[in-house]
Amino acid sequence: MSIVAQIINASKEYVAGDTVITALHPATFDFRSNELTLIIGPSGSGKTTLLSLLGCVIFPTQGEVYVAGTKVTGLAPRQLADVRLKNIGFVFQSFNLLSPLSALENVMQPLILMGMKREEAKSRALEALKKVHMEDRTKSLPKMLSGGQQQRVAIARALVNNPVLMLCDEPTAALDFKSVGIVMDELKMLSATGKSVIVVTHDLRLKQFADRIIYVNNGVASETPPAEESFH
Repeated sequence: MSIVAQIINASKEYVAGDTVITALHPATFDFRSNELTLIIGPSGSGKTTLLSLLGCVIFPTQGEVYVAGTKVTGLAPRQLADVRLKNIGFVFQSFNLLSPLSALENVMQPLILMGMKREEAKSRALEALKKVHMEDRTKSLPKMLSGGQQQRVAIARALVNNPVLMLCDEPTAALDFKSVGIVMDELKMLSATGKSVIVVTHDLRLKQFADRIIYVNNGVASETPPAEESFH
């Protein structure tokens, strides 16, 4: 397994008036290929801050972040956008599919943004939909799909540019129990193809799918379960 992303002594603080709010205390983690990592914690714990650092959405107040061997801390916005587009796939709780577009057209969008010709983008998008077993719904609009199906299209869109890092923010929160299993099986399969898949959640049911778990509470991230977690 190779290292896909790293955070090194990375922390994040926000200033509100005279108050300094620590969203994430200094943390150091490596994230590797062929690995599905869960980041578990309650709302407001700092887990989304950790995900946002890895996604190059925010910079750390201190410390460093690396993605695919590139030090992203301090990069210009255009350079950051390039790193995200080429190396990172995002999957969100709310799916974020474009409602006027079909499933196939939604999956094509990242490739079109990269300047790829439509025919090649269409071919790549079809392959991505096949990987999540949605090739029979290519012409369907999002409103014609169930929540689980929309999430699988969102996963296909995230993987269509073959990113090394897939970041998933509460990807199963809006799904029924059966769909949760299907979506997590898809993500587990993707990690087995050499990607590093990172899933932020507060749902302890997802632990069975994880190769590794990072617990975040009150801005402190650790691979050691908190006392109440150990008890249960």
